[in-house]
Amino acid sequence: MGAFVTDLDRTILRPGGRATEAARRALREVRAWGLPVLLVSGRPYEDLARLARPFGEWDGWVAEDGAVVEAPIGRPPRVRGLRTARAVRRRLAAHPSLQPELGRVVASVPRAQGRTLRRALAGLPVRIEANVDRLMVVPADLDKHAGIRTALGLLGDPRAGYAAIGDAENDIEMLRRAALSGAVANAIPTVRSVVGYVCRRPFDRGVLEFVTGPLRARVGPADA
Repeated sequence: MGAFVTDLDRTILRPGGRATEAARRALREVRAWGLPVLLVSGRPYEDLARLARPFGEWDGWVAEDGAVVEAPIGRPPRVRGLRTARAVRRRLAAHPSLQPELGRVVASVPRAQGRTLRRALAGLPVRIEANVDRLMVVPADLDKHAGIRTALGLLGDPRAGYAAIGDAENDIEMLRRAALSGAVANAIPTVRSVVGYVCRRPFDRGVLEFVTGPLRARVGPADA
């Protein structure tokens, strides 16, 4: 196993919450087994970096659904999809009724604006992906799994398998491609249907359950 990967919002981070002791314990356990830990999110890079630090040590961050990758932490982030992002911004600026949130690459709007968004971006090489209450605009060749592969390559083993846990639509591809996959108890039904382990507990406590249960059984110490 090459890494442990966790989604941020509504997975290791409760809605409106902060880093908890359960979350920190999960990460400490994984790192004690010598396994790198990666945080992945659709959030803009700057938001992800701010929210990640209180959890403790990370080996890498994958922001904006795979478009921005920092690994190891402290290295300049690697950014992909900027040309497509510039085209998206020009189209969005021509539709003042849209209310986008912008990262370095990814843009998002409320779900209610989906019809207008699709008309505005027709013909561009993008994927419009649901993420709870918003629609995310991502370059067509990027997703969380692609970002994880980039992070693993920067950490030295691009072909390594990984364990992952998540909750929402934009986690599905990374979970399908994981060597070991989990869903927190609050995950949407489509996520629960594609993973190998569905937690009994939600959010950070579900992450800890996944780490101390199936992940420990796979990679933890023999006498655990």
